[in-house]
Amino acid sequence: MSPTSKQSKLRSLFVGITFIFLLTAVIFRLFWIQTVDASFLRERAGKTWEKRDVIKPKRGSIKDRKGNDLVEEVRAYIIAADLKRIDDPRKTAKKLSPLLDIPEDVLYQKLTKKGINQVELKNGGNYKVLQEKRDKIMALGLDGIYAIQTTGRNYLEGKLAAHVLGFVNVEGDPAGGLEQKYDKLLRGRPGKIRFKKDALGIKVPNSAEEFQPPQQGKDLVLTLNREIQSDVERQLDQVMARYRAKGATAIVADPKTGEILAMANRPNFNPNHYAETWRSGWNDTNIAISSQFEPGSTFKIVTLAAAIEENVFQSDQRFQSGSIEVGGGTIRDWNNKGWGKITYADGVNLSSNVAFVHLGEKLGADRLERYIDRFGFGRITDRSGQPTGIDLQAEGRGYFFGHKPLHKLELATTAFGQGIAVTPIQQVMAVTAIANGGTLYRPHVVKKVVDPTTDAVVKENQPFVVRRDVVSKETAAKVRELLRGVVLKGTGKEAELPGYEVAGKTGTAQKPKQGGKGYAPGQYMVSFVGFAPAKNPRVVVYVAVDEPKGSGHGGTVAAPAAREIIKDSLLELGVKPTHAREGATAKAHRTPGMIAEDWVGRPVNEVKRSLEKKGVRAQVLGGGKKVVAQYPTDGSRLTRDTAYLLTENTEALEMPDLRGKTLREAMDICRLLDLDSDPTGEGFVIGQSITPGDRIMDQKRISLKLEPPKWQ
Repeated sequence: MSPTSKQSKLRSLFVGITFIFLLTAVIFRLFWIQTVDASFLRERAGKTWEKRDVIKPKRGSIKDRKGNDLVEEVRAYIIAADLKRIDDPRKTAKKLSPLLDIPEDVLYQKLTKKGINQVELKNGGNYKVLQEKRDKIMALGLDGIYAIQTTGRNYLEGKLAAHVLGFVNVEGDPAGGLEQKYDKLLRGRPGKIRFKKDALGIKVPNSAEEFQPPQQGKDLVLTLNREIQSDVERQLDQVMARYRAKGATAIVADPKTGEILAMANRPNFNPNHYAETWRSGWNDTNIAISSQFEPGSTFKIVTLAAAIEENVFQSDQRFQSGSIEVGGGTIRDWNNKGWGKITYADGVNLSSNVAFVHLGEKLGADRLERYIDRFGFGRITDRSGQPTGIDLQAEGRGYFFGHKPLHKLELATTAFGQGIAVTPIQQVMAVTAIANGGTLYRPHVVKKVVDPTTDAVVKENQPFVVRRDVVSKETAAKVRELLRGVVLKGTGKEAELPGYEVAGKTGTAQKPKQGGKGYAPGQYMVSFVGFAPAKNPRVVVYVAVDEPKGSGHGGTVAAPAAREIIKDSLLELGVKPTHAREGATAKAHRTPGMIAEDWVGRPVNEVKRSLEKKGVRAQVLGGGKKVVAQYPTDGSRLTRDTAYLLTENTEALEMPDLRGKTLREAMDICRLLDLDSDPTGEGFVIGQSITPGDRIMDQKRISLKLEPPKWQ
């Protein structure tokens, strides 16, 4: 065999072996794919020709008791940029900056980033925009700028009831309030869809499909009344402006059901702009339910009710006021000197600490402890108290002594509200038991849960009775009568409201020093809790103000605000003043407001009586017998239900307090006093060059300093 033929056969053999090896490899690979890797590859293929999507449910809305929308889920957008299409980043940044509320330089840096093609235009916080702003941005016609559709939360009334509602952040997580407490109901349950698709992602006709619709979030209907809530917030704004307080809170409750009609706090925040307005440790606390502080004299209501129920209170019995020695210490009345020998009824009216120390001693520790527990505060011999169970996040419990038996001094101070700490909502619910005749209710802010697709009521919160017969109806009636006296002739006079019988109790509590040893001088938590009408209460109102400047008494700071809240609440609920003119309705007094008549030349007492019958407060300036000028003027509308009646020349008058008033109100009153006003700033009046109470004399000009509310 020639060498050439031999080489040819070797090549053929090599090629044949190679083909056999390759064929074996192919067969082995086919075997491997159809057996070992079959399930994995089928799964990968399924992902290629199948489309799976999660369908996000719509978050439920929140409404007030009348069905007014407070919170809703809306279409929102994230503004983004395609960097390849932006020719002039500086010009684009300049036009977008005011609309996105992002500094121009920050936007420019984002629009000139290297190594990326697209960027979302955000700078921390809530970077989603609503439809209106999205349309304004798109109307600029900027190349490379586009909007990514998503969803967002819209709080229609801005700051209104912010601590009750809470908010949902940009990641969709709830923070505080009802948004967090009822998140599971509001959030709903996601749906899903799966179907066959072609290479372009289009659904294959007649292919199998799996579809599970989402369960939309449920709607919440609250017990809050939007109008009453707005009135409460306005009063807190005025109190904060007038007294430059550290904080404030107010609650309005229905004593017959435990429903909360309004709840507000200062400092406040705007849930639509939580990133800019919400600060941890400053305005993130719902003071009404979370803050725990000494109640002061408002707690005397519990001691008074217990003493009456146990027949140890005699209205006409006398005692020596001023001071009393207890357990090695001296307890004094709030004025440090007392009022001589007075009756226990006078002791209630004048808020005598000594009177309530005597009542506490007559009751004894066991009975006083029992009644405090019956009123819902818990056992003061424990370290902490009993929460009310309100349907909101982070409710406080109260701090007590944590040992038994109580020392004599502890028993004495507890009787007048010192040495223990409770929450505002605990105090409110205890007073509702007096207002309604002896029943303690659990407070709640959600009235019902509604399915938005069917309008069916999923759940309705009925009044929940915690305890019946906390005290007898007769005792409750007697306490209401005595608290009416507090407003008529005691420390609560500033809560008196023409046309309605208001009953209540003031409170002025010193704040403990940091560290808890002793009390901080000049630092007070002042409060007022009351109800009206006194014989058949429709509302219980609580107002507390933290460290008001220039005044340290609940009767002068909290009581006037409570009076206005009570008036607005009763008018909103349709409760007519007892002296209303025939045919006049409460609604006519409330909105759109009474038109002032011409009172000039008429006897001031006659005008004052006439106004009080219509539910209007008359502030008389001067000691004259006839009206010489007035505000509002004839034919003008009363916006605050207060009329100013000038009765003599301005030179002899004392300057009224304008703090807390709007610029328009302050300027109108200055005009009435023949004073030229020189305002600086905007918002509410916080200072005036003529000190309140000083004689105006020959002064013709007054400087007014205004500031916007920093606590919002």
